[in-house]
Amino acid sequence: MQIYSYDLDIDIDSEKYAYSCHEIIHFTGNEEKLILNSVNLNIKKIKVNNSIKNFKEYKQNQEIVVDGIITKDSVAEIDFTGKIPEELQGFYLAKTSSGDMFTTQFESTGARRFFPCIDNPAYKATFDIAVTINKDLDAISNMPVDSTGEKNGKKVVKFMQTPVMSTYLLYLGIGKFDERSVDIPGGKKIILAAQKGHLTESNYPLEIAKKSIEYYEDYFGIEYPLPKEHLIAVPEFAAGAMENWGALTFREIYLNVSSSTGASVKKAVGEVIAHELAHQWFGDLVTMNWWDDLWLNESFATFMSYKAMNQLEPDYDMFADFLVSETAGALEGDSLVNSHPIEVEVKHPDDISQIFDEISYGKGGSILRMINAFVTDDVFREGLHQYLENFKYRNASGSDLWEFISKVSDRPVRKVMESFIQNIGYPVIEIREDNGKLKLNQYRFLLNGKKQNAQWKIPLTMKYTSGIRSQIFDSDSIEIDDARGFIKLNDSETGFYRVMYSDSLYDNIIKNISILDNKDIFGILNDLHAFLLAGKISFGDYLSRTAKFMELADPLIIREISNELFSLYSIYPENRDIVNANMEYLSSRLKVLGERRENENINISLARGVLANRYAIINKGYAEELSRFEKSLNDTDPNMRLAVLTSMAIVHNDAKSMLETLEGFDQDEDRVKVIQAMAMLGGEDNFRTIEEAIKNRKIKMQDSLRYYMLAAANPGAREYIYNNLENIIEGIQNVFAGSGYSSRVIETVVPFIGLNHPDEIQEKLDKINIREISRGIKKGMEYLNIYINFIERMGKN
Repeated sequence: MQIYSYDLDIDIDSEKYAYSCHEIIHFTGNEEKLILNSVNLNIKKIKVNNSIKNFKEYKQNQEIVVDGIITKDSVAEIDFTGKIPEELQGFYLAKTSSGDMFTTQFESTGARRFFPCIDNPAYKATFDIAVTINKDLDAISNMPVDSTGEKNGKKVVKFMQTPVMSTYLLYLGIGKFDERSVDIPGGKKIILAAQKGHLTESNYPLEIAKKSIEYYEDYFGIEYPLPKEHLIAVPEFAAGAMENWGALTFREIYLNVSSSTGASVKKAVGEVIAHELAHQWFGDLVTMNWWDDLWLNESFATFMSYKAMNQLEPDYDMFADFLVSETAGALEGDSLVNSHPIEVEVKHPDDISQIFDEISYGKGGSILRMINAFVTDDVFREGLHQYLENFKYRNASGSDLWEFISKVSDRPVRKVMESFIQNIGYPVIEIREDNGKLKLNQYRFLLNGKKQNAQWKIPLTMKYTSGIRSQIFDSDSIEIDDARGFIKLNDSETGFYRVMYSDSLYDNIIKNISILDNKDIFGILNDLHAFLLAGKISFGDYLSRTAKFMELADPLIIREISNELFSLYSIYPENRDIVNANMEYLSSRLKVLGERRENENINISLARGVLANRYAIINKGYAEELSRFEKSLNDTDPNMRLAVLTSMAIVHNDAKSMLETLEGFDQDEDRVKVIQAMAMLGGEDNFRTIEEAIKNRKIKMQDSLRYYMLAAANPGAREYIYNNLENIIEGIQNVFAGSGYSSRVIETVVPFIGLNHPDEIQEKLDKINIREISRGIKKGMEYLNIYINFIERMGKN
C-alpha cells in the first residue's frame, strides 16, 4: 500500500481538553483490508470511496481494520474525536502556571494517538493541516500558515502542504506564543517561539541555528528544503528535543538562554540545536526504512552536532565533550553482557523506546567518528552528499550509507561498519613489546571481568614520535615489526575500543606525556577506570598509573579523573581510601583552577563547578563554607550555583526550604539545579515533601526523573527509593509510557538501591510487570553485581 496524503481538519476544545477531526486519506494498493494504526481514539464513522464501511478495533495491536478490498486509488474519510491527556506523548497537554499549551510528540509511535494512520516511517505522505482554535490562541505546524479565517466565533488556521514525510515527524502546537525570528538565505526564516512571557532574552539559539543550517548546507551540498524552521520551547516534554520537520521542539532549558546560563547548559544548548537541525537532512529528508535503523538517525545527528559545534565554537573543544558525554557512556553500557548490537531487530512498539539509549546515540556516533577519521573527512563528506541526493524524500537503510561512502573510498568501509554495528560489545586490545616488535591480541571487553573471544575489523591508529600509522586489525592477534618510537594506540581516541598496555609500554607513555593531546589521555584514563571495575587492576595500581595525569590542569582531564573517582565514591562511600583519593584530588584541582577570571575559557568554568559540587558532597566543612552564599544565589556564578544549592541541602536538610528556593527561580536551568541538589536530602519527612511536590507538579514530571536517578546514588536516600520503587515506577509510567524513561530509571537506580538488598531486589523487580522496562532490569542487575564484586575486592586490599 502507498499513502499519498493526509488531510486533517481539527477542531480543538481548549476547555474540555478534547478535539474532533475530519480526516481524508488518499492512498492506493491491492489489499484485502485497509488497516490503520489507532490508539485511544473514538472513531465515529469511516467512508471509503464515498461508501460507509464497517470496521473493527483491535486495541492490543493498536489497529483499526476496515471492511472492503482495496484495488485502486482510493479515498478514506474518517470522523473521530480524541482526548488531550497530560501524559507526554501523542497530542498532549503541557499544563503550567502561565497557561496551557497543546503540543505533539510522535516519535516513535505517537502519531496513532492523534489520528488514524499507517504509523510507520516507510509510509511517507504529504500533510494538509487545518485547525480551529479559540481566537486568543496561536498555532504552529511544520509549514508556514497558508491562511486564517473564522468559523463559529473561532479562528481557523490552515497551513501549507508539507513535503512527503513520515508520520512521526508531523507537528502541531497550540497556545499563546511570543516569537522572534531571523532571516536566512532563500527568503526563509528561523523562528524562536515560547509561551507568552517565556521567550529567552538571548538570541544565542537563533544564532546557533542560523550558523548550523549554513554549515550543514555547505557540508551536505543540499539546501535546507523547507520555507521556515521553528525552534519551540515546550514547558513539559519527555524527550530533550525532537526533530519534527520545520518545527523543532525543545525542553525550555535548551532555549531559555540568559545571563544566568551556566557553561554546561550553554554548550548543551548549541549541541542540542545542532543535533535536531542535522536531522532535517538525515532523518527527515532521508528517513530510515524501519526502527531497526533508528541508531543511524540518532548516531548521525549526534556525531554531526558535535562536528558542527566544534567548527562554530572552537573554544568549546566539543570533541572533548563528545568523549565524556557520548563515547564514555557507550563504552560502559556496551561492556555489559546485557547490551545490544547497534543494529537490533525491532518487532513490538514497546521495544522501540528501549533502544533510544547510549548504544544508538553514543556508540553509533563514536563509530561514525571512527569511520570519518578512517576514510578522511573529504571522502566521508562526498559519500554523505551522494547518499542524501540519491534518497531525498525517500527511505533508506544503514547499508545504503556504507555503500555510498565505500563508492568514494578505497578502504573496506562496509566490513569495518558491519563488524561494529552487527556485533554486540567492542574489543579490548592487549599490547606488549617483545624484542623490538609490538604484539597485539583482541577479545571482547566485559565489565564483569570475564574474557570472551571475538573479533572485530579495527581501523587501528598508532601514535609514534614520528607521526601516525594506520592499518586494519582483523584477526585474533598481530605482530608489528617496528616498535621504535611507538607511544600509544588509538590516536586522539577516534577508535571505539579499549587498550591494555604492558607495564613497560605504560611507562613509555608517561615519558612521552607531552606529545599526547587531552583526548589521548582521556582514553588512557577511561580505560584504566574500566579495568579497575572489571578486576583487571587493583585500586593501588589505578592510583599509581593515574598519578602523573592527576597533576595536569587540562579541563577535560580534570573532569574525567573526577568523574572516575566520584563514581567509585558513589559505589562505596564508606571506603576511606576512595574518600581520601577524592578529597585530595578535588581540593588540589580546585586550588589550581582558582577563582573565576574574566573571559576565562568556558571549560575551566565548567570544571570548577563540577568539582565544587562534588567536594561539597564529600566534605561537609566545604559545604558549610559554600552554603553561606545562599542569600546571594542570584549573584552567584551560574557555574557554581549547583554547588551552593547542594551545600544548602546538605547543611540544612530541609525539603520545604529547598522548594521555596525552587519557586523563587524563573529559569528552568536554575530550577533543575535545585532539584539536583534535593537529591542529597535525607529523612522520611523530606522524601514525602518531595513526592508531594512531584504529584502537584511543583516539580515538573520531566525533572522528577533526574531527582530519582541522582537520589539513588545518595546513601541517605537509597532505602526510601528501594521501599517505594513500585510506586515510583508506576508514577513515571503513567506519564512517560512508550518513552523508555522507566527503563532508564530502573537501570540507573537498581545498582545503588540493591547494594543493601542484593538477595531481595530481583523479587521486587519481578513484581513490576511492565514490558518496556525489561532491558533496564537486566542492565541494572548486571551493574549491581559488578559493584558488589568491586566492593568485595576493595575489602581485600
